[in-house]
Amino acid sequence: MSAASRAMGPDGATRPSGPSGPTMKGLRFPWHGGPAILSWDDVPVPVPGPGELLVEVRAFAINWADLLERAGKYPGAPEPPYVTGHDLTGVVVGAGSDTEGPPPGTRVFGVIPRGGAAAQYIAAPVEQFYPVPDTLDDAQAAGAAGPYLTADAAIMTLGRLEKGEDVLIQAAAGAYGSACVQLCRAYGAGRIIATAGSDEKLERVKQWGADVVVNYTEADFAEVVRDVTGGRGVPLVLESVGGEVLGRSLECVSPGGRLVSVGASSGRGSSRFRLHTLFELGISVSGFTLGNWLRSNPELVRPSVARVLDLFENRGVAPVVARVFPASEIAAAHEFLAGRHSVGRTVVTVNPTF
Repeated sequence: MSAASRAMGPDGATRPSGPSGPTMKGLRFPWHGGPAILSWDDVPVPVPGPGELLVEVRAFAINWADLLERAGKYPGAPEPPYVTGHDLTGVVVGAGSDTEGPPPGTRVFGVIPRGGAAAQYIAAPVEQFYPVPDTLDDAQAAGAAGPYLTADAAIMTLGRLEKGEDVLIQAAAGAYGSACVQLCRAYGAGRIIATAGSDEKLERVKQWGADVVVNYTEADFAEVVRDVTGGRGVPLVLESVGGEVLGRSLECVSPGGRLVSVGASSGRGSSRFRLHTLFELGISVSGFTLGNWLRSNPELVRPSVARVLDLFENRGVAPVVARVFPASEIAAAHEFLAGRHSVGRTVVTVNPTF
């Protein structure tokens, strides 16, 4: 590439220059499909607006939402092509006008509801970034904000966990599930009953603090919950799978208990919800997405940010990273998560030069 076709990037380094200014690599797909359609395309370097930071991305995590977006199964996602990715860590390199925030050079991590994290640079509202505690490396930080802030809000804000209460955590070996196990233990839960799809995953789940583990491919988790609790059920169920798992999870909630749903990695809803469950058992069912709260109700997230950052800084919990992929192996990273091989977060590092 000739010198005439390059331009100075936000960090002072040279970047390819397109017709409308400096460009960078951003992860996109031209239409919905499998991992093979993902490509690193030349796209404009974003310009931070008022109240926004410009961050050079070091690593990003892959969510189930990313897989569903790529497959065309995520409600409300824009039409392709667009730069994908939501969870990231990086370094502040600039800011828009009227922006009060961390100075250039500060390591930050965060969740960006509108996407764009799978790129060399991202511009987003300053309140969607948080300082990275020194206890976390880039791989841990890339995948920390989404699962831990979601888990904290599900456990404390909506789940209203009281010390000593039993909890059922579905899909406990995943990114969200592993955060739930660690936070429930840190917040003084009673017995933690956790499900996962293999004995190897269950061993890790026990290391994080689960008391009773269930291989859902071999045992009926609802029967195990009834047996462990003497038929009463648990006061709190944390669910993220949807489909049949959501339906059976309703059977595990004790009278007056709570079920919090934050997603559907199965891609399916449940037809087993009955008014009888609400009226006769007096349970409450709630759900949310962190992205909507960050956009519309950021005040609901602030208590979770404070609690989670304190735990990270004091080593009360540690984000679990399953595997780190280079940017050149992005399709393999999507396949790894889709194959349910991950125990914790699937992370991709961003090459500053490509």
